[in-house]
Amino acid sequence: MAETDNSYISSGNNADLVKVIKQYALFLVKKGETFTKPTSENWTPGELKPIGYSSEDGAVIHPEPGDETEIKGHNGDTVYSETDGGYWTIQCAGIECRKSIAEAYFGVEADTKGGFHVKDATTPIEYQIVLAGLDQFGNPVLFLAEKAKVSDRDDMTLVSSDVLQFNCTFKLLKASDGYMFHVWGLLAAENAKDQAASMSHTVE
Repeated sequence: MAETDNSYISSGNNADLVKVIKQYALFLVKKGETFTKPTSENWTPGELKPIGYSSEDGAVIHPEPGDETEIKGHNGDTVYSETDGGYWTIQCAGIECRKSIAEAYFGVEADTKGGFHVKDATTPIEYQIVLAGLDQFGNPVLFLAEKAKVSDRDDMTLVSSDVLQFNCTFKLLKASDGYMFHVWGLLAAENAKDQAASMSHTVE
């Protein structure tokens, strides 16, 4: 009786497809400002400037599930269940005192001398966000959200043991194309591997 071939259990693992984002740059573009939007992972920012260094916690992309509505019948059976779509957020704590992240944090635009004049705690400025990263092999990963607003901010602590942090959470909204965000480059290595294998079979 032939032995069962169990090699498939480990042969499907590929360490080259594991990604670690070693470096990234986050760009904030106000509504109405024009820039060349990425359509793939191969993108350059042109004149755009990133927010610079962020805290060691990095950028966090977070899904927020929607509320669930459930109606039960007299015997406990669920007769109706619906969950709304929810939304996504991106959080980043800028530690450089730059205009882009400071304006997002305070919710007002800086004056010509770099001063901020804050009347309330609203955050009315709408942004487009580009998050460009490089993995451990130097391959780019691009994230684009075309409509976002600051939904939460952490306290700014003035203490000698830490730098000032502009910690903002951006809530992503659906853009005119119906999407909250787009990501390119995550599967580039796998696609290249599959294409190489396909070409190899074609040559054979």
